[in-house]
Amino acid sequence: MSSNTARDQAQALVHQGWNHLMSQRPLAAWGTWQQALRLDGESAAAHQALATLEAAPDLPAAARKAYRFRKPADDARGRWDDVLRHRDTAQVEDAARAFEAIVRDDPEDAAAWFNRALCLAWSGSDREAISCLDEVVGLLADEESAAGVEAWTLAEVLRQGGGAESLADDLRFACNFAWHHDDTPRLEATYPELRRIPTPIDPTGSNGHPRELEVLEWLDRALPAADRIAGESDLPRVLATVYITPGSLRLSSPRVESLEVAEERLRKMLGPDVQPIERLAAPLPLPFLDADVWTARMPEGLDPELVHRLSREIVESYYENHWIHKPRQGLDGLSPLAASEAARRGDAAARVKVEAVILLREQLGARSSAAAMYQGYPFDRLRHRLGLEPTHAGSVEADDLTCAPLATLQALAAEGLEDSRLSDAFRSAAGFRDDALTTRFAAELARRGTPELTRLELTTVFAPLVRQAMGRSDPAEALSWLDQARVLASDASRRDFDTWRAEILSRTGKSEEAARIYEDLVATAPAPHLAALDAAETFLDNGHHEQARDFLHRALDLARRDRIPGVEDLANRHLNTLSRNGHGF
Repeated sequence: MSSNTARDQAQALVHQGWNHLMSQRPLAAWGTWQQALRLDGESAAAHQALATLEAAPDLPAAARKAYRFRKPADDARGRWDDVLRHRDTAQVEDAARAFEAIVRDDPEDAAAWFNRALCLAWSGSDREAISCLDEVVGLLADEESAAGVEAWTLAEVLRQGGGAESLADDLRFACNFAWHHDDTPRLEATYPELRRIPTPIDPTGSNGHPRELEVLEWLDRALPAADRIAGESDLPRVLATVYITPGSLRLSSPRVESLEVAEERLRKMLGPDVQPIERLAAPLPLPFLDADVWTARMPEGLDPELVHRLSREIVESYYENHWIHKPRQGLDGLSPLAASEAARRGDAAARVKVEAVILLREQLGARSSAAAMYQGYPFDRLRHRLGLEPTHAGSVEADDLTCAPLATLQALAAEGLEDSRLSDAFRSAAGFRDDALTTRFAAELARRGTPELTRLELTTVFAPLVRQAMGRSDPAEALSWLDQARVLASDASRRDFDTWRAEILSRTGKSEEAARIYEDLVATAPAPHLAALDAAETFLDNGHHEQARDFLHRALDLARRDRIPGVEDLANRHLNTLSRNGHGF
């Protein structure tokens, strides 16, 4: 092969490697650039590409490292020699076939499985590589867990790559609706928790003018004033990012459950029969694997020290109270919490996999581009939370209740804790979403009336107590808890407690008392047509047709006034159903 031909082929491989990287296959990019160097060792483009990948500040270490073949076990060396002496292992495809032959002859050769996985990953076959790495974990989990963790951490990177989309665990979800430009002002008027964010500039557009795109964030509640923020629970979360272009509205979020809430609210405005014209789910780019962490929004004007504390609290709350509950394909369909419980029962493969999944998240937090956001969060807190061994001795205090494991909290007596530790235990227990556990600490907090209550999100304290009382068919106890909560509540949480009270009264046949509460809620609601509709639907669910009719007419009038066709349509449907069933009054 002439030197010019080799240089041309190397240059083509450099371009191919960048295409792999754009398709979320960093190992395939690395392997392709290595092939380019074998053709042209002087290729500046290949050297630069490899250096760029190695130093990429926004990729986790497992996506940037140079992996090497593992050596055979002593008793396998002869078999390896017999196969490899007839192969050119510098050629990825030839090496893959060689290691395939070795594992076919000895399916318990973990090193050969790992090497075959590398060959497949270097060639862009991520799905097949993950399958090989699963074999590695199964073989090494009991005796060489560190090697198994490395293998499964690599699998966590590969599952986000092009061609392995159905195996990805970190996704962005979206749905598109047909849209008219007149709908936008109605949407913003209906939902004050929407806020506009700067619109990207299209660099290809004429004169650099903004293209026809509007971008909004749909928060779960309106952004509060800076002086109302004491902790991360006071911060609103983004339900979805809203992209509006001529004729189309897109909702997008890394949390499918948040997207569904935003979609439900949108359809209340548009009408229940309006369906998305398209639904999408795609793997998150590797630099944004932790996008789900950063959905909280802070108001302007906060003290910088408070911003730093809130950022750290956001990370703690996300990983220790939310992420631990999310099922993952990388954990065989289990959540990290369930996988850690399986590990404590002796499932060695589950332990290796959950440790690998955490390690990749730790690498995301250690990136130079993200370190300031993570505020030094030690992922040993998360390991401690899940009952796993810490990586760094002394990084977490064993008696730190803010990240206590489930077994520790189950063994605690709430009555014996001082106020601050009781508050920590409550927060920690609430993160496990187990009312039987949480109510032990919540009830003690409420019984004491401790000042710690004012530093907690009251809805999280009293919600499990109310649920527990209603689960025991004891509405009087539930209402008593709400009486106590309301005295302590701010205006915002007082609305929540009044809504719960009205729902309980409606459910227990006290519709007139419920109606009086709903009257006040509608009168003070930022979107009164929605408040009236919600009240009507509660009465409908509980068979109180007269009150339902009154609030449906209220919702209908308010929706017509504010030009909200979706609410108008729903109210009319409910009224027609009442009429057909003889409740037309």
